[in-house]
Amino acid sequence: MQQNGNVKVLEISLPHGRSAEIGVVGPDDGKAVLYFHSPSTSGEELEGAASAAEQLQLRLLSVRRPSIACDEPAQFVETVASDIASVAKALALKRPALLGWSGGAPYLLATSARLGPDVASIHLVSPVPGPLTGADAVPDQSPRLRQVANTTATSPWVSSPAVLRDYQAVAAPWTFDVESITQPVTVWAPTEDQIVPPHLIEHLARSLPNATIVPVPGEHDWLIENWRTVLGRLQG
Repeated sequence: MQQNGNVKVLEISLPHGRSAEIGVVGPDDGKAVLYFHSPSTSGEELEGAASAAEQLQLRLLSVRRPSIACDEPAQFVETVASDIASVAKALALKRPALLGWSGGAPYLLATSARLGPDVASIHLVSPVPGPLTGADAVPDQSPRLRQVANTTATSPWVSSPAVLRDYQAVAAPWTFDVESITQPVTVWAPTEDQIVPPHLIEHLARSLPNATIVPVPGEHDWLIENWRTVLGRLQG
């Protein structure tokens, strides 16, 4: 185990000789919350959640997607979901809650579809609202989402092959059934979000059988300054 500030970094062995790095904050005996980071990070934003996690007795765990082995972006979301299911089993996580920010949304939803009733609750903040390319691409995308949909190795926000794979996977057609996710889903919707504006939040919510939208004042990075608000809802 390594320690980066308040974030513990674990390496977990997975089936078939695979492994994954996991960032962890909060007490070891806290309620488990699987956190799905944006492609623009590797989950380092958990540092800002550490104090609230300790006080609320929540254990946040984030699989760092750059550590996952997969050569095909079109298969990466399902690969991550499978590996996270293996992590949950290896760590004996009992009915974890799921929390995803921005482009972490498709990974969270694919994991939820895979784990089914073993998920306690689902929380999304400024989520990518659907596939950005293909026949079922989200209509009326924001300018930033259109940029993401066309990400290439030369895009200025791409800093490594792992980041390129992550963005391309987020933009790809979804291979999981959103309508199979029947657990309550709370969708936090910052009202000034220019990347995922309210009408796109509503688009995603309509496809989920049991979604509740929670409008909050702020922009796309609202979560980073409001961990306590979101984690307080997960505590219940």
